[in-house]
Amino acid sequence: MFTTRKAKAVAVIAAAVGAALALGGCSGGSGAGDTGDGKTLKVWWWENDESALSAAWKKAIDIFEEQHPDVKVDFELKTYEQMQQSGQLLLDSGDAPDVLEYLKGNATAGVVSQAGLLTDLTDVARDRKWDLSSSVQDVGLYEDGLMGSGQRYGVTNYGEYVSMWYNKSLFDQYKLTVPTTLSELEDDMQVFVDNGITPLALGSADYPGPHLLYALALAHMNEDSLAAYQRFDGDVDWDAWQQAAETVADWTAKGFISKNSTGIPAQDAGNAFEAGDYPLFYSGTWWGGPFADNITDFEFDQFLFPGNDLHPGSGGNLWVVPQKAKNKELAYDFIEITMSDEIQNMLGEQGQVPVAADADAITSPIGKLLSERFAELQNATDGGLAWYPDWPVAGLNDILVQNNTELVQGSKTPEQVVESIRTAYDQGRADAGH
Repeated sequence: MFTTRKAKAVAVIAAAVGAALALGGCSGGSGAGDTGDGKTLKVWWWENDESALSAAWKKAIDIFEEQHPDVKVDFELKTYEQMQQSGQLLLDSGDAPDVLEYLKGNATAGVVSQAGLLTDLTDVARDRKWDLSSSVQDVGLYEDGLMGSGQRYGVTNYGEYVSMWYNKSLFDQYKLTVPTTLSELEDDMQVFVDNGITPLALGSADYPGPHLLYALALAHMNEDSLAAYQRFDGDVDWDAWQQAAETVADWTAKGFISKNSTGIPAQDAGNAFEAGDYPLFYSGTWWGGPFADNITDFEFDQFLFPGNDLHPGSGGNLWVVPQKAKNKELAYDFIEITMSDEIQNMLGEQGQVPVAADADAITSPIGKLLSERFAELQNATDGGLAWYPDWPVAGLNDILVQNNTELVQGSKTPEQVVESIRTAYDQGRADAGH
């Protein structure tokens, strides 16, 4: 069964990369310029209506419509899963939008940029004098499918990082302090277990599981081993992943993580923390606004993963313009609005992490907290933002979720889990020509 699962996983990765490259070949140079009538802007994103991003981007549409009274905005709400699984097919169709939110990373934007499905925005950014000098904007740069340098295929208007959200009221009740080491975190979690409380809300069926596994691996990595994993610069330190997997198994055995979390998606895990059912939730800044709005029965706060110099995080997902977009100039106008002071300050005020806001204009406590901490991580000279675990190769996200689930269930050993991840990673790297 183990061998069959590995073979299927590798086949999925190979097929995803191959399909995207094949599509790029058949699309050629089509859509190189505007082919529409300049009267419609077609926009896609997947953020839900309650998010600060959605609110800010809806405001950007309002501003766009004021500036372009003769243009109709045709908006469609997609899903993250839809773009993760079918994004390259949608980009190569005759129904591609003019501008859309797209996933950053080698396995997503890297694949479709290499396949010729995205418009190169390098000259556009220069001609329009967009200030994209921040390293946060490196998520929009790709060369031969690798993120971080090369031509610009996307622009992000927000940042993000993953931290430990905690129920401050429960910590105070049990006289616990914010941990500064992994050992202290484990001591705190043991106190909760001793009092009949499962400490960690974990959506193992979704991204929180891989994010936690990655954070535990980063505890044993430095910038050189990070570069090896993310940019294929050297040999990957799989021992770090082995220690991480062993820790997850140990935490599950000790009751720090519930085995029942294997069927729980991220949203349900976040909702459970919000309801006060768990004292800890390891997840991203995108929860800041909802928590500030919805948590009324206790105080909450956050701390970075204790003992780590490296933390999951980066510039946010990208605004991209498909090569087949029909109204590219309108798309550039829209992207420009999302980078304006009004939209950037709105993002910060609502608990997101803007990349070009006026820091003095952000007055909300959650906005100030997240923006200031993100700036610290971005400017760190020792450690800082470590991107995300699924970025290096296509299909790795599914492999990470599946194996983390089996690890928490106990149906795979840590050694088997790391071997599955390594096999998929090595095959995906080879398939992508790296």
